[in-house]
Amino acid sequence: MVTSVRRQRLRRLARWALMAVLLADLLALSDTLAVMSVDLGSESMKVAIVKPGVPMEIVLNKESRRKTPVTVTLKENERFFGDSAASMAIKNPKATLRYFQQLLGKQEDNPHVALYRVRFPEHELGFDPRRQTVYFQISPQLHFSPEEVLGMVLNYSRSLAEDFAGYLAPRI
Repeated sequence: MVTSVRRQRLRRLARWALMAVLLADLLALSDTLAVMSVDLGSESMKVAIVKPGVPMEIVLNKESRRKTPVTVTLKENERFFGDSAASMAIKNPKATLRYFQQLLGKQEDNPHVALYRVRFPEHELGFDPRRQTVYFQISPQLHFSPEEVLGMVLNYSRSLAEDFAGYLAPRI
């Protein structure tokens, strides 16, 4: 009986010691991490970063601007974002997506989908019966849901923040 109580105390002590070591490692790691935030609007986005010991900074994009258009141009093997995608809209309007956030999770009969079709007749919208939502049909082989396009934009904002911070952020 005495030995089982003693074992329980030793196990409890070992757990507390392990938790203390993990907490100390986490606190030491937090001094080297940066935090990214994204202000995502319908037309543009701004990315900010906070590094330890440095006040919040707005990330500059590749054109050295603080504001980046939320525009994506999707070709067969290439993706363009921001200002470079916006400049391609004239030559490639069908593959250049803007204002797509209005379509997130929308079904085909939603008024936002009808309004999008009126505003952007060059975009071919398909319907995914499995998800019950619309998608962009870029070419016969290439189609993306608005959620996938938003994921690409957020991944691009992450790469802007990493370039600005000078190191890769851990993927969580």
